[in-house]
Amino acid sequence: MESTTQNISNDLPGYIVVEGVIGVGKTTLVNRLSQRLAARTVLEVFEENPFLANFYNDRDRFAFQTEMFFLLSRYRQQENFAQEDLFARFSISDYLFAKCRIFAGLTLSQHEFALFERVYSILNANVPQPDLVIYLHAPVDVLMERISKRGRQYEQHMDRDYISRLVGIYTDVFANYADTPLMTIDTTDVNFTNDERALDALLEQLPQVAKQGRSTFVMPQP
Repeated sequence: MESTTQNISNDLPGYIVVEGVIGVGKTTLVNRLSQRLAARTVLEVFEENPFLANFYNDRDRFAFQTEMFFLLSRYRQQENFAQEDLFARFSISDYLFAKCRIFAGLTLSQHEFALFERVYSILNANVPQPDLVIYLHAPVDVLMERISKRGRQYEQHMDRDYISRLVGIYTDVFANYADTPLMTIDTTDVNFTNDERALDALLEQLPQVAKQGRSTFVMPQP
């Protein structure tokens, strides 16, 4: 397996981002890929946002503070990432910086979003762009079940309507996404945590995606 992974990794791009809605399995896949590829990771830290718990209880009141904190926090993280010496051949992140704009468009009022976008546009110009994006998706019922099972305290008041709207926005964004090569994966029945066969298949398919520009993950038959 090690030699196979080494051969495949020769054709993989250096900076890969895994994106998708809350509960879809982003961080799990990032960690599994980083283990296989000896990659450094860029992981979003939700717990650092002091407004997040209040946001889930009262989105209208705390949306602007929450989104601005995430914007500046993600920018600082991306800035550090860009300045670090790249000792590792690969880097893998569990978010696109454009995620800031996606969430802000969902939660902010028109005037708040106009102010947010002015700041976002300035910062986005200095953020490193990935070489390939893996977009994970799943039905709302699956996402709600996973969110409930993982038991994060600040997510316990997250309602189905919010997740449903978020799924709709992500679906629209990635239906038209063309900034980088894109691999799309329905994670409903794919378990990258324990299924080595699924991870092997993904690694085998990614080099072709990097060449073709867009593809859907195909789980191999048993």
